[in-house]
Amino acid sequence: MADVSFFSTEQFMPHGMCYQWQSDILLTSVISDVAIAAAYYSVTAAFIYFVKKRTDILYPWFFILAGSIIFAACGTSHLISAIIIWEPIYGVSAVAKAITAVSSLATGVLIWYVLPFFLKIPSPSMLTEKNQALQVSLNKLQQAQHQLIESEKLTSLGNMVAGVAHELNTPIGIGITATTYAQQLIDHAKEQKLNSVEMYKQVEAISESCDLTLKNLTIGRDLINRFKEVAANESNKFSYTFDLKVYVEDLLSTLLRKYDITPDTISFTCPDKLMVKINPNSALHIVTNLVENSLKHAFTGTNPGKINIDISQLENKSLEILYVDDGKGMDEKAVKNIFTPFYTTARGKGNTGLGMTIVYNTIKSLQGEISCQSALNEGIRFNISLPYQSLAAD
Repeated sequence: MADVSFFSTEQFMPHGMCYQWQSDILLTSVISDVAIAAAYYSVTAAFIYFVKKRTDILYPWFFILAGSIIFAACGTSHLISAIIIWEPIYGVSAVAKAITAVSSLATGVLIWYVLPFFLKIPSPSMLTEKNQALQVSLNKLQQAQHQLIESEKLTSLGNMVAGVAHELNTPIGIGITATTYAQQLIDHAKEQKLNSVEMYKQVEAISESCDLTLKNLTIGRDLINRFKEVAANESNKFSYTFDLKVYVEDLLSTLLRKYDITPDTISFTCPDKLMVKINPNSALHIVTNLVENSLKHAFTGTNPGKINIDISQLENKSLEILYVDDGKGMDEKAVKNIFTPFYTTARGKGNTGLGMTIVYNTIKSLQGEISCQSALNEGIRFNISLPYQSLAAD
C-alpha cells in the first residue's frame, strides 16, 4: 500500500458511511456537534470579555488559556466532527484533538497553582459578614467621635467659664475690699468722736475707697459688655447702607488720635463708593480689634511698625479684606489659638483675650471666612472674605 499524506482524504471514507447514511442519526450527530461548537465559542468570547472588563482580576492569563484555547479547540473539534460526516478530513481532526489535549493538559496542571488564590476570594456570605463587622466598627467610631466632640465642647465651656471667672474676679474682689474698708471707716467714725482734722482724713480715705470701687465696677461692666459682644449675634439686625471706605477712614482717624500714632502708620485702600448694608458695629468690631491687636501685641519699642489694610471687590460677588502688619509675629501655638476666647500672650498687661474672638464671631455671623498666617519676626496676615451684593446709597 502506497504511503499517503497525513492530511490526505482520498484513501478514507466519510464518517457518514459508518451510519450507513441514515438521516436521523446523521442529523442528530451533526446538529449536536454544531450546537456544542457554538456553545464553546460563546464561552470563549465570554472569557475574553470578562478579562478585558475586569482588569483587576488575578491571573488573567489563566482565563485566557482556559477560555481562548481549551474551549476554542474543543469547539473546533466538534465542528470538524460535523464536517467529517461528509468530508474525511481525519488529519485536520487529529491536529485539533492534539491541540485540545496539550492545552487541556497545561490547564489541568496550572489550575492547582492558581486554585489556592481563587479559594481566598471571599464568598457573598463572607462579604456580608465583613460588611456587618465594618458597620459595627463604624458605629463605634462614630460614637467615639460624638463623645470626643461633646468632651471638647465641655472643655471649651470649662475654659470659657474659667476665663470669665478669672477676668471678673479681680475687679469684683478689689471692689469688695474697698467697700469693706470704707464701711469700717464709717463704723469707726460713728463709734469715736473725731475732730475736724481726723474727720477730714477719714472722709478722704472713704472717698478713695469709693473711687477705687467705682473704677473696678466700671472695669467689670466693660468686661461684661465684651462678653456680650462675643456671644451676641446682632450683625444682621439694625443694618444700614453706607459707604464702607468713608466709614473705615473715619474709624481709622479716631484710632490714630486715640493711640497717638502718626497717620503713615496705617495704609488703607478701598474702592470708592463701595456701598454695603450691614450693622456698622460689625465693621467697627472687625477694624478696631484688628488694629488694637497689632498696636498692643505686634509693635514694641519706639518703632510703631506699619499696618496695611486693603479692601477689594471680586467678580464672584465677595469682598476680600487683606490685613497685614510687619510686627513681631506669632509662633505656631499662638496662631492656632488666636481666635480662642480668653487666649492672650499679654495677660499681665490687662488684655482679656477676647478681641480676636469678637472679630471671628462677627465675620462668621456675616457668613464670611477668616484665616491667619504668621511666624515669629515675620508679622501677621489676615485674609477675610465676606459675601457682597452691589447696592445704591440710601
